[in-house]
Amino acid sequence: MKLTKKNSIFYVFGAFLILLIILQFTVSTSQALTVHLNEALEGPSFKHLLGTDDYGRDLFARLVIGARYTLAITLLTICMIVLIGVPLGLIAGYRKGWIDTIIMRIIDIGLGIPDFVLMIAFASFFKPSIWNLVIAITIINWMTYTRVTRAIVNTEMNKNYIKLARYFHTPGYIIIFKHLLPQVVPSLIVLMIVDIGKIILYISSLSFLGLGAQPPSPEWGAMLAAGRDFFTEHPIMLLAPAALISITILLFNLAGDALRDKIAERRDIHG
Repeated sequence: MKLTKKNSIFYVFGAFLILLIILQFTVSTSQALTVHLNEALEGPSFKHLLGTDDYGRDLFARLVIGARYTLAITLLTICMIVLIGVPLGLIAGYRKGWIDTIIMRIIDIGLGIPDFVLMIAFASFFKPSIWNLVIAITIINWMTYTRVTRAIVNTEMNKNYIKLARYFHTPGYIIIFKHLLPQVVPSLIVLMIVDIGKIILYISSLSFLGLGAQPPSPEWGAMLAAGRDFFTEHPIMLLAPAALISITILLFNLAGDALRDKIAERRDIHG
């Protein structure tokens, strides 16, 4: 296979995910959570590859366990968003009428307000926790998936194969799940990959502000907040999670863009 820029991005992205998975077997949760005050703020060594934090916990272990924690919460959030947004988009695009009008007016109002401001408002309303943060992100982000799904369904509804299916009184659920949903899936996959990076940023940012994960959680945003007070004397506490957050978001965004380009190329080839 010819090595192109897009293929290189996929290889780097895949290697990064495989590395994160392998690293999960090199550390334990106890290393990330057990307090050793006599080892607080140590520098990098063979025992602690990235040193320790202000409670003597291994920074490398916390970053690795934090990857498991952050990505798991992100994937759960994405699944909740898809389970809400996609069915609503399918229904709005297929049924139209008053159902479509109500759903789209709610989306117009919701998307008219900056999403981060809304998430802060929702997260502040409830007791700070990672689960309330997941709910807040889901409440805001389902609208994008509904709008994208509805737009694709509207386009497909004007094509002859859908008109013929409706003419022969094919049940609506068959048209939706057999004909419309497969047309939506490629665009949704791209959107989900890109949104994983965005949701990691949301979770980390709100946890940094104290509205998400709470100590002693090794979530990356919470680690950033903890490292802020020690930036001058122990900068790696802040720089390590910041670098990992940046790299992860960048790779997910690049992978999403490359996948979108590949899908567009295939559609152009096959007309």
